[in-house]
Amino acid sequence: MSLRLVPPLPAGTPGDPGLTGPGSVTWRVSRERVVPLGGLSALLLQLAHPLVAAGVAEHSSFRADPTKRLMLTLEMLLVTTFGDVRQVGEMTSRIAHIHRVVHGSLPQDVGEWRQETHYSATSPELCLWVYATIVETTLNSYSAFVRPLDMNERAEYYRESERFAELYGVGKDVRPASYQEFGDYYAKTLSRLEAGDQARSIAHMILRARLRGIPIPPWSYLLAAGLLPASLRAQYGLRWTAAQRALWWVFTRLIHVVMCWLAPARLRFWGHYHVGVLRCRQASPDPAR
Repeated sequence: MSLRLVPPLPAGTPGDPGLTGPGSVTWRVSRERVVPLGGLSALLLQLAHPLVAAGVAEHSSFRADPTKRLMLTLEMLLVTTFGDVRQVGEMTSRIAHIHRVVHGSLPQDVGEWRQETHYSATSPELCLWVYATIVETTLNSYSAFVRPLDMNERAEYYRESERFAELYGVGKDVRPASYQEFGDYYAKTLSRLEAGDQARSIAHMILRARLRGIPIPPWSYLLAAGLLPASLRAQYGLRWTAAQRALWWVFTRLIHVVMCWLAPARLRFWGHYHVGVLRCRQASPDPAR
């Protein structure tokens, strides 16, 4: 049985750095295999928006395969980060095709959102929130498992991420102009959210899911709760006792030692990163030939 989570990245066009390239904070952060450990937390953050939860509940294959969306998100992030321009475009088109059919109405009141409120996966509001959860969780996951990022590094990562945001429907007209403004938006949105019945039902399925036949629990609970804000942790019914906090402390440091000090680069970093570095080192084709 193969343990490969996502398809490998083809070699691509020699010399093409894609959206950011090897010298970027984005490549340095996203090359770490441990960063996607924050994916469960990111998904629960997204689902805490009732309109996102409704779209996922009514238009995805979660009940048949609860881990499918996580793996698709991971593949999307790796390809758009380390792929060349053509590969990025193909992935963007693939995701856009999926999102075009995701629309409907909220089945019941949840927090400030009323029943029958329309939702669409292409809505700038929802695209911005999904994008925001990916940015913030990626930064927090790297800080927890690799090393803390300072504000300058976070701000630079956010600045670079604007190129990805444009591709997925988060234009300048809705996107916060700076990381400081992004932080204000993120905190304000968090204060509005409420994990409704659909969000909690999906979360329950995810925390009991199997990944390539391997049960995700019990570490899924720790990964989901460890990076979630306390308010949402409570809404999802995730207990966070002193013993669990201590276990999280041990877990993060164990991951750091194993992956950052003991693992060789070929295991520590994603294969997509290695493919991207090799591609960028190759000479660009001569257009005159």
